[in-house]
Amino acid sequence: MTKLDANALLAEAESKGLVFKMKSGWRKAMYFAGVLSCLPIITIPFGIWIFVMARRACVAVADRGFVVRSFTTRAYAYEDVERFTPIGMQMHVHGGGLVGALAGAAVGAVVEAKTQGVKGPIQFKLKGKWMPLQLPAHTVENSVAMVQALEQRSGQTILPPPAPGAVPPSA
Repeated sequence: MTKLDANALLAEAESKGLVFKMKSGWRKAMYFAGVLSCLPIITIPFGIWIFVMARRACVAVADRGFVVRSFTTRAYAYEDVERFTPIGMQMHVHGGGLVGALAGAAVGAVVEAKTQGVKGPIQFKLKGKWMPLQLPAHTVENSVAMVQALEQRSGQTILPPPAPGAVPPSA
């Protein structure tokens, strides 16, 4: 595994304009979690940490690797990534019979239609590691540009090519 300096990669990506912040909906959900964490007096430091994390969370794409910053800051080199795999968002409803299945399908369709850009996380497998990791592409602003920058720098195909006559996804 190649050891990369996450702060250096963040600075490089920022100078090239390749830092992708999280969507405002994700940040609002984290702020809500921070407020709830501050309700019990003993967890106020944890709630403050959630506020800071939500403000700083991003994905940065640099020439040698990429950085995912949310709860922790981790840098990954492209040469260590075996493959990228996009994963779709799926809605599972347990019980409820036919009505529950139809309700789950309806909610899944609404979320799919409302989501702009990449429709789910991108799983990446590191060489020599057993468990794959996930890149939260569906929660990143301008996710299509982020994936295109990853494809260009890593030399791997992440998203399948669009079908002939299909409208490309918007960022």
